[in-house]
Amino acid sequence: MTPVVEIKNVVHAVFPDWQVYFYAIPEEVIDDKHVTQVLVTENNSSASDYGNSTFNGMDFGYRLQVFYGLEEQNLIGKEIMLYKALEAKEWRITDSQPRYLDISQTDEQQMIKNIDVNKTLTLDEIDLL
Repeated sequence: MTPVVEIKNVVHAVFPDWQVYFYAIPEEVIDDKHVTQVLVTENNSSASDYGNSTFNGMDFGYRLQVFYGLEEQNLIGKEIMLYKALEAKEWRITDSQPRYLDISQTDEQQMIKNIDVNKTLTLDEIDLL
């Protein structure tokens, strides 16, 4: 399983109604403000765990950009639930930016949250094909 698929599975396990997308939100749903959307993008990946003159692992870093649906309530509680679920799968929360309003929208503004997560995997744990 790839890291982005694992992140998607974690999000859906906690919040099955949230939509999760990789690298871009499709044009046909990007303006739907009534559902929570999570955009997952890679923000850091590098070789790690060096030994015997080669690397034996990879450090993966991803940003989850959460666009909360307008009716979403108790954002702090939901964020804690998401953090705990990610942590249970050995994802480390490395940064959690303050929520902010999408001021590019003039009629109804969505709340947005950026969360960075990292995980180190050995080469044996990575699906290479």
